[in-house]
Amino acid sequence: MMPQAEFRIGSGRQSWPFSRGLVVETAVNAGASAPLAAAIGRRVEQQLRLARRRLITAAELQALTAEIAEDVTGPEVAAQVARQTPAFVDILVRSKKGNLPFSRGVLARTLEDVGLTPREAYATASGVDVEMRQQGVQTLTAEDIDERTERFLAERYGEHFRLTYQYLRQNQGRLGVMADELGLPTPFSKGVLVQSMLAAGVAPDVARKVARITQRDLRGSEDRVVRRSRIREKVEALLREEVGPDISARYRLLRVIRRPPRPLVVLLGGVSGTGKSVLAAEIAYRLGITRVVSTDSIREVMRAMVSPALVPTLHASTFNAWEALVPPGQSIPEHPTEAELLAGFREQVQQVSVGLGAVVRRSIEEGTSVVLEGVHLVPGYLRADAFAGALVVPLLVTLPDATEHRRHFESRDQETAASRPMHRYMRYFDEIRTMQNELEAVARRLDVPMLNGLTLDESTDQAVDVVLRRVMVALTPEERRALLGDELSMEAGEALVNRENT
Repeated sequence: MMPQAEFRIGSGRQSWPFSRGLVVETAVNAGASAPLAAAIGRRVEQQLRLARRRLITAAELQALTAEIAEDVTGPEVAAQVARQTPAFVDILVRSKKGNLPFSRGVLARTLEDVGLTPREAYATASGVDVEMRQQGVQTLTAEDIDERTERFLAERYGEHFRLTYQYLRQNQGRLGVMADELGLPTPFSKGVLVQSMLAAGVAPDVARKVARITQRDLRGSEDRVVRRSRIREKVEALLREEVGPDISARYRLLRVIRRPPRPLVVLLGGVSGTGKSVLAAEIAYRLGITRVVSTDSIREVMRAMVSPALVPTLHASTFNAWEALVPPGQSIPEHPTEAELLAGFREQVQQVSVGLGAVVRRSIEEGTSVVLEGVHLVPGYLRADAFAGALVVPLLVTLPDATEHRRHFESRDQETAASRPMHRYMRYFDEIRTMQNELEAVARRLDVPMLNGLTLDESTDQAVDVVLRRVMVALTPEERRALLGDELSMEAGEALVNRENT
């Protein structure tokens, strides 16, 4: 049997490998269903194998495909196969540099700059390609492709996208963004810009408006490559006009946090079932932090290094570590006193804090920001003044309502397929609530902000806002001046500091 690699399409001077997939695509473009198109593709390949031909012209392959299509689907699809431009033949685009094959990928990348998602952009480019092939187009100009693309955009996504595509085409393509230091430019992304403003607390409609104006003004300039600082200054000015200096300063600080003068360390504490893990991931995403470390993982590493006989409280859960403190020979009660519960809890927290401190010190050495989350992050154990090389922001997640706290455990039990059995947490639910009360009291005493874990979006917004303000307070005057720059941003920065102090 002749392998597929030996089939080639074209002539002796120019040929390319046979692809059954392109034959199937040709049949689909002609109106055949996917199963029938697949059958046509198989029959065509079988005929070529039987004929033992190493080379077949594109015209012969098209005629063979039409012949088999008539047998499989009938004359209507066969006639369309015969008159269209098959998928295994390039459509050539005439230009001053000569004829170049049309590329759906190139057109799709241009459409992403218009504002379409990658899937929408490729679907539109494919639609343009299929239309040209169905009409039997073999050569055309770049202007013809642009007209077809504009019509597709207007019909599918509206006049705004058509005009945006036209504007980008007339201004010679995409805008390049250069970092303030030397480096290669990257494409300007309106979507990324919108996301950065949303993280700063800008309303979605305002963020989209500012991004549109920024893109329009920058593309209207003569420079095709602009510095990132210029984009930031433009956005800050627009935000000051639209929503005021506080949000403008928050936007700049959020940008700064992605490249902070010192590593940012967010400590997200809270008892079991408050949603710390999900919230930590969302906060890290908003702040551009790639490292999220759970205190449970640190505890597991320490457990592997220390035997239960040596440190028994480390090998228990925080809510039943007190059992390890019961004297030998004494029976373990069903529930501890508050003092016994907190004694076991504090001992395990102190043990795990040794490992957590090492993680923070390593982050400082590497200059890498990190979000730590877990029940062992009790306010006061990892103090900011002990890590002068980092910007440390402690937070506490709570669920004031006990009924809602129970629901969190039920939801987690379902979502994790009972890998963290709910009955175990329910047995110690009162102890967990007592631990939360203790954490809240400590947080109030040490001025650690508390987040209500009931709503993810609201908790994330509140957390990001707290981090921004706390970082502003923690920065030295020199760092603040270097990061905020101009006088207007300095005034807005002072406003954030005043809000934190009040």
